Amino acid sequence: MTSEVSSHCLTERQMKLAVNDVERLFIGKIVPILIVFGISGNILNLTVLLTPAMRTRSNVLLASLAVADIVFLVFMLPHSLAHYKLFAFSYWFRRLYLGNKMHLLAILNWASAAAIWLILVICLERLMGIMYPLSTRRRKRCSTTATTVILIVVTTGILTSYNHFSYFCAFKRFCNGSQFHAMCIRSDSDRWFRNQTNPNSNLLRTVARWGPHVNVICVIVIPILLVAISNAMLIYTIRQRFRQFISQSTVKSESHLSGSQSRTEQRVTTTVCAIVTCFTITQGPSAFTTIMVEEMWKFTAFQTAVTTTMVVLGKAMNFGLFCLSSANFRARLLQQTRRGFRKTRTRSVPTVSLFYEKLSCSDYHIPFEVGKMHLTSSNY
Repeated sequence: MTSEVSSHCLTERQMKLAVNDVERLFIGKIVPILIVFGISGNILNLTVLLTPAMRTRSNVLLASLAVADIVFLVFMLPHSLAHYKLFAFSYWFRRLYLGNKMHLLAILNWASAAAIWLILVICLERLMGIMYPLSTRRRKRCSTTATTVILIVVTTGILTSYNHFSYFCAFKRFCNGSQFHAMCIRSDSDRWFRNQTNPNSNLLRTVARWGPHVNVICVIVIPILLVAISNAMLIYTIRQRFRQFISQSTVKSESHLSGSQSRTEQRVTTTVCAIVTCFTITQGPSAFTTIMVEEMWKFTAFQTAVTTTMVVLGKAMNFGLFCLSSANFRARLLQQTRRGFRKTRTRSVPTVSLFYEKLSCSDYHIPFEVGKMHLTSSNY
């Protein structure tokens, strides 16, 4: 897209990319901390969940969820950086950010939609696993998990693809080209820039108009309701199994192997239940705001800032939930950490000896090597 050049200079207030002080506080101050913690925690989750000893169907699904959360958090970072003056008034940052803001939001919604459906599949998988354990063990090595993940990623990508072209942005350079600014308008709008007619085709207008409604139904309402129902059933099933374990603790006829397997299934289910419950609590308000956005437009900026922070918080809490609810995860994480330290020590010993050997033979120089969200209005 071409951008016009004007000699008029915008004020500092007009150049700000934040809507209000609440957004600057939540998105600019709190969210970056959660992003750093969330990315680090989810990477640690992947290092444990993808080890050969932990590579079960449930853990592969949880690892896929961690990847979706990492993608969401990475593409959320530019929106947080835009609230700092260092970036908000930078010409090149504004050009990259404003020029690709719609695509960033599309990827955010895509990752969020994939995470919602992955949560649902994880919850259903655990529910089936604890209700029908024999059937689950027979199909333990089935390749349907990868197919399910790919299907979710592709389907949610199609459902959220309207975000890439739902808004049209016009760019203009002010102050003799030193200030880059943009103004966006819906692609299906009857009004257009400079009182021109909308140049978009009827097909694009239809997709831009009905895409959000289809997205609300297929990506928010249906999966959230199914997650709430399946999570309630999962909690009920856990309580029933807990009572069963208490009653079986006095019975000696149960084999040790069966009891150990059942306890493992119980621990995995408890971890999944904690993650799903946290997801429902942190994502629910954002879903409600998305559905009611047209009726509560005056408060959208405030609500979007708060609910977006809750969404990021939910994605950053998965590592803490794993550590708190799974002793096996903690043990595996400590084992991985110790193994990493041992490898570092074994690598450093020959390096030092080689250094002294070379130093004594010649004067070679040895270099040192260092090893959901939704669109908010701006003051355009």
